[in-house]
Amino acid sequence: MIILLFVLLASLIFISYPIAFAIGIAALIVMQFLDLPMSLAITQTFGGIDSFSLMAIPFFILAGQIMGKARIIEQIVDFANSLVGRLRGGLGHVNILASMIFSGVSGSGVADASAIGSLLIPSMVKQGYKSDFSVAVTATSATIGPIIPPSIPLILYGILTRQSIGRLFLGGVIPGILIGFGLMGMNYLICVKRDYVFRQERTSLKGVIVTFCRSIGALIMPLIIVGGIVSGVFTATEAGVIAVVYGFFFGMLVTRSFKLHHIPKVLIDSATTAAIVMYIIAMATIFSNILSRLRFQRLVVTTLLDFTGDPTLAVLLIIVFLLFLGLFIDPTAVIVMFAPTLSGAGAKLGYDPIHFGVLMIVVMLIGAVTPPVGSMLFISCSIAKISIEESFVVLLPFIAVLVLVALVILFVPQTALWLPNIFLP
Repeated sequence: MIILLFVLLASLIFISYPIAFAIGIAALIVMQFLDLPMSLAITQTFGGIDSFSLMAIPFFILAGQIMGKARIIEQIVDFANSLVGRLRGGLGHVNILASMIFSGVSGSGVADASAIGSLLIPSMVKQGYKSDFSVAVTATSATIGPIIPPSIPLILYGILTRQSIGRLFLGGVIPGILIGFGLMGMNYLICVKRDYVFRQERTSLKGVIVTFCRSIGALIMPLIIVGGIVSGVFTATEAGVIAVVYGFFFGMLVTRSFKLHHIPKVLIDSATTAAIVMYIIAMATIFSNILSRLRFQRLVVTTLLDFTGDPTLAVLLIIVFLLFLGLFIDPTAVIVMFAPTLSGAGAKLGYDPIHFGVLMIVVMLIGAVTPPVGSMLFISCSIAKISIEESFVVLLPFIAVLVLVALVILFVPQTALWLPNIFLP
C-alpha cells in the first residue's frame, strides 16, 4: 500500500496535476483499498487546519504583504547596499543581505523571492549581471526567509511534531546566518570567475547611520516577535497579529506609503496565498494519516537501521530522500506529509528534536530552489523572464552551499542548539 501511495503521487505529479490535488487523490484512492470510510478524509481535512497555532501562517503572510506596501523593502535594500554594495559582486551581496534582514519580517521564502526579486533582479540585470546569475542569487537567498525567525515552516513543523516553536526559532538563527555568509562567498567567487567588476561608491559612516535609522523599523521587528515568543509574552499566532498591527501603523505613520485604499488588495492577495497553503496542508494531512496507519515511521527506521547501524549514515540517507522529494513536491507539503515520521525517526536515532527539526527544515527548503517544481526558483525566473533551464548551471554552486550548510548542521549540533540552550534551557 505504501508503494501504491507513492506511485500514485508520482504519476499524478508527472501528468502535471497541482500538488495539492495529487496528494489528496493519491490518499483517497489508497483509502479505498484499505477499506477506510470516506468520512475520515473529511475529518482529517478539517482537523488538519483547525488549529489556533496555524492561524499564525495567514497573519504572517498578511504582515509580509503590508510590509511590501509600506515600502519597508526599499529601506532594507538601501541599508544592505550601504554595508556591502561597494564589495565585488555588490548587488549580489545586497540581495543576500537584504534577504537575511527581510527574513525577520515575513517568515516566507516565496514573499522574499517575490518582494526582493522584483526590486533587485531588474537592477542587477541593468548593471550588467546576467539574468541567470541574478535568478540564482535571488532564489537561493530566499531560502533564508523561512529559516531565520519568524519562520512559517518552523511554526508548521513545531505544531506537527509538538516541539517548542520558540526553541525552533532560536535554532534557526545561526544556520540562517551561515547560509547567508556562504551564499555571499559563492557570489564573490562567481563574480570573479565571470569578471563582474561592477562596484558602487563607498558609503560614508554618516550614510550608513542614516540608512540604518531609516530601516530601524524593520530591524527591530524580529526582536519584538522572537523576543515575545521566547519570553512567553505571546504565542506564535499572537506574534503574527502583532506583526500585522506593527506593519499597518509603520506603513501609515512612519513611511506613509501604506494607504487605506491598499487594504482590499492586500487582504485579497494574502487570503489567496494563505488559502493555497492551507489547502496543501489539508490534503497533506490525509496523506500523513495514511502513512501513520501503514506504520511508515517504523518502516523507515527499521529499513535504515537494517541497511546501516550508523545513525549518521541513516540521517544522510534521509537527507538524500528529502532532496529527491524536493525535486517534485513543495516544501510545505513535504513538511506536513513527513514531519511526524521524520521527527520520530530522529528521536529513535538519538538526535535532539530541535537539532533534527532545524536540519530537516533546511534540507526541505532546498527543494524550493531545485527544478522542476521549486517555487522560489519559479518566481525568480518569472521576474527575470527566463526559463528555469537557463538558470540551472549557475544555480548548482549555490545549491551546493545550501547542502554544505545542512551537513555542517548535522555534524555540528551546536549550530542549532547553542541559542535555544542559552535562552530556553
